[in-house]
Amino acid sequence: MALTLLKTRGGTRFEHQPDPYSTQSVAPLPAWPLYTLLYGFPVIWALGLWQFLPTVLALIMVAYMLIRGNILVYKTQWLWFALTIWCVVCTVSLHGGSDILAWGLRFVNIFNVGVYGVYFFNAREKISAQGMLGGLVTVWYTVVILGWFALFFPDFRLITPMSYLMPGSLLNNPLVRDYVQPPLAEVQLPWGAPEPYIRPSAPFPYANSWGLAFTFLTPVVLAVITAATKKRTKIILSLSVAAGLFPAIATSNRGMFIGLALCVSYVIFRHVLEGNLKVAFYGLVAAIIALIALVASGTLAQILGRQEYSDSTGGRAALYKATWEAVLDSPLVGYGTSRMNVTIGVSMGTQGYLWALMFCFGLVGLFLFMAFMLYSIASTWGVSSTTGIWIHSVPVCAICVFIFYSFDIMQMTAMMLCLALIMRSIVHEEGL
Repeated sequence: MALTLLKTRGGTRFEHQPDPYSTQSVAPLPAWPLYTLLYGFPVIWALGLWQFLPTVLALIMVAYMLIRGNILVYKTQWLWFALTIWCVVCTVSLHGGSDILAWGLRFVNIFNVGVYGVYFFNAREKISAQGMLGGLVTVWYTVVILGWFALFFPDFRLITPMSYLMPGSLLNNPLVRDYVQPPLAEVQLPWGAPEPYIRPSAPFPYANSWGLAFTFLTPVVLAVITAATKKRTKIILSLSVAAGLFPAIATSNRGMFIGLALCVSYVIFRHVLEGNLKVAFYGLVAAIIALIALVASGTLAQILGRQEYSDSTGGRAALYKATWEAVLDSPLVGYGTSRMNVTIGVSMGTQGYLWALMFCFGLVGLFLFMAFMLYSIASTWGVSSTTGIWIHSVPVCAICVFIFYSFDIMQMTAMMLCLALIMRSIVHEEGL
């Protein structure tokens, strides 16, 4: 049968003739690959498989979609496909095996996340909105619980089964070791600091990754709270959010608090636009109380105190300047992967996903990512429920914090699935 492109509301459908709109004879996509990724996240991490299994699951999803056919692609997802293809084009800038490996780690994240978004978008028969959001809440609980463990056992490293299979030469690489023998926390003692800073990082290698995951997933938890019909569920999740603030505060992560403030401000702003002034007022009061609590608890002083001993802002400025100057020498295809700047002592193409895209995949790669994000946010603006607005706040936050935050696969997965949920609700009129 011929494969036909059909324009639909908000997307394009691949279908077989002669009955292109029929879905009755098409088997639904199974839920288990995506549910394994989300609900199985703590187990995958504990086994040391987080850098491997997500790609395997993505390939399984691709196979299921190819077998099933009848795949609907939302109109903005083509831009993500273009970004994926452009990443391959940028391999012309690679030199040697280490470059190929580093490029591959960045590429599979972009490829995998694009697959997850399309798969969930088409798996509405088996994967409900509640099921997907429950998976993201599971990831959030994993982040928070491990954050608490990090406060009590900051020097602990988990020896995963994967670490026994890893060659000793690879285990000597600090990043590889952090993935297969992950520490619970980053313990930092900047010169002159009176005591070490214990910053929760598990299930990620870095405290900033922990902070970004908390930033993206907490609005999802708040969305589930607003949608919950059982009072017990609302109470448990609300208490959990309050408990999660303790390891969050311990990270001394400025970007995390900026991101959360952006999400809250966006939700309040949208309610004002919708004319829900009462809800907006309560939200503003809650935000003010939270700000007062941060100041009164000494959290703000702790964050500012760490800056006295660690000038990360000045270091980032120098790195960003060097990165931009290097990009001007290869503006289209970039360098494929990060490159060490010996003067600064930090690799260019790090310390922010904007700079990673620009340096590794050129200005074209950066443009495609920003075009996807902005077009997706604009095309899903119509969501109006409180639950939907909280979910929509995640990609809105992402396009702001990607200036100084590096995105790993789970953070990008949360961002993409939030967008895909709203896209699906628009196209299939499921309501959100």
